[in-house]
Amino acid sequence: MMNLTLTELVRALWRRRIWFFVPLVLGLAAGMVALKVLPPTYRAETKVLVEPQIVPVDYVKPTVIASMQDRLRTIEPLIKNRTNLERIVREMDLYPELRAVAPMDSLVAQVNYDLLVEPRGDTFYISFKNSDPVKAARTANRVAELFIQSNLQLRENQAQGTSEFLESELATTKRRLETQEAKIAEFKRLNMGTLPEQRDTNLRGVEQLQTKLEINMDAMDKAETRRLLLQTQIAEQRREAEQRRGSPRSILTESAPGQPSRLEQARAELIQLRARYTERHPDVIRAQAEVEELERLEKARPVQTAAAAESAPEPEPVRIDPTLKAELASVDLEIRSLKAERGRILSDISRMQGRLENLPRVEQDLLSLTRDYDNIRKSYESLLDKRLNARLYENLEKSQQGERFTIIERAVPPSFPYEPKPVLVLGLGLVAGGLLGLLAALLRERTDPTYADVQSFQEAFPGVPVLATIPVFKGARETSRTRRS
Repeated sequence: MMNLTLTELVRALWRRRIWFFVPLVLGLAAGMVALKVLPPTYRAETKVLVEPQIVPVDYVKPTVIASMQDRLRTIEPLIKNRTNLERIVREMDLYPELRAVAPMDSLVAQVNYDLLVEPRGDTFYISFKNSDPVKAARTANRVAELFIQSNLQLRENQAQGTSEFLESELATTKRRLETQEAKIAEFKRLNMGTLPEQRDTNLRGVEQLQTKLEINMDAMDKAETRRLLLQTQIAEQRREAEQRRGSPRSILTESAPGQPSRLEQARAELIQLRARYTERHPDVIRAQAEVEELERLEKARPVQTAAAAESAPEPEPVRIDPTLKAELASVDLEIRSLKAERGRILSDISRMQGRLENLPRVEQDLLSLTRDYDNIRKSYESLLDKRLNARLYENLEKSQQGERFTIIERAVPPSFPYEPKPVLVLGLGLVAGGLLGLLAALLRERTDPTYADVQSFQEAFPGVPVLATIPVFKGARETSRTRRS
């Protein structure tokens, strides 16, 4: 049977056409009977439009940015949960014939099967199938209403959740910002005077202190010169008084008239050198050694002349001009004050230079703290803007001014059943009948012991010659019937 060619199949169907057409007609009749017997199912559809938010997105940016398909995948399970489906079954009085015999789980599964949510661009359709067209339309509209309510609630919860999350992050960032501000304030307090913004102040301070030091040095030179002159005048008055008394003179204090002694000259030279150089300068060390040697010799002179002094008459006291003594004491006080001031100036210069030397390290540490502070501040400002926008969008969702779903075509009771489809049922009947007729015709062809023509006989008995063929003789009645057909 499987080795038949198309030509042989067509000849077989034509010879056994009664066996083919009878099942074909019976299949078509079975389809028509099925259309009458099968209960009709009606399908109602509700069209829902996705409307954008009323306020432009340039003013209030949405925080719920999921696509409609993503929201649909989120909302559809919420609508098709057991609680909602049970409420739909009870509210719409669905499947009354099954509610008495079937459990609620079966009814919920049936509703889930009959309910369909299908997105199409900016719109989506909610359809429901039922044997009652009115219930199908009412159920589709009710599910659409639940869908819209669930979407509004879901978007509002998402907007509120976003706002609460930003509130929490903003509070955390604010605490970090305050902590960083406290670190910077404490760092500046501990490094006051060595901060980068105080660089110019320190440089100006050093310059001012150096100017003060120069002024102090000039005043010191002038005071030392005045003291030297005063000491010279006092020594001159003492020598004149001693010459009048005839007192012996020391080799260390002998000098030309009107000139100071060698010790006084050495002391004056030491004072001038100390005003210009430090204590470690070679000239200062040399002058200091010379003064110490002369002072040692001066101390030894009274011991050598003690005997002569005992035998000499009591000398009269040397009278020195009190004005010179007072002026010399004033100059000495001024010199001590200038030395103290010079010490303070040098100490301040050293402190200022120390600040300038530490300034690069402090600047680097402060830069690190400031960089972290700037990053946290930028993050805080960004979160502040996002929180404000999230609050605005949350208010939009609560007032239903954001993106929303609107029913633009409510479901109406359909006039024609959705199932069974006549074309499909009749087509299935014809296909089933045709297959059955083809099978019957082929079986009849294979089980018939006669041969319809010479070619069939030779194919059945190859090599057997055919001597003659006798045509079929028909009577006049059969010939007339054949002609009419």
